[in-house]
Amino acid sequence: MAFGVKKWFMLQMWRVQQIAAVMTLVLMAINLALQMYDYMSWRSGVFSSPYSGALVILMVVGGIIWGLSIVWDTKLRMWREQMTVLVEKNPFNKERMAPKEIVMYSLMWLPMLESIGRNDPKVRDAAVALREWVDKAAREDLNIARDVQEILKFIDVKETKVVEIKK
Repeated sequence: MAFGVKKWFMLQMWRVQQIAAVMTLVLMAINLALQMYDYMSWRSGVFSSPYSGALVILMVVGGIIWGLSIVWDTKLRMWREQMTVLVEKNPFNKERMAPKEIVMYSLMWLPMLESIGRNDPKVRDAAVALREWVDKAAREDLNIARDVQEILKFIDVKETKVVEIKK
């Protein structure tokens, strides 16, 4: 796919997903309310009109969904496990670096480690390993490389050897 098409598509998917859960619950509640109203053989009082009867059923179904969501949150606490899984499955949590990390390590930590490493072989080895990791992270993904360049431009860093991005 072209460079921007994939990102544009994922942005549209993200936008749809933000409202999808709420809309699914609303549409499901409306659907259930209307189906339950059709199956009611007795229709008197507030249930005599389809507008008020279906609305009352909708409010009851919505209340049940809301009550279950409160139990889901306060008693079952499933969101904790969901966040744990999201962190475990996030590649930037383990082996990959975010563009900000690349810039911060390149501007702050690497110069210090390389300076101290002139006298200490262990620190020199750590500096070499970190430099390789930073360079690999910046080189591996074109989007990250572009973001690193944007950050360097934003903070007005003139030095081009801060991060080696080879194409």
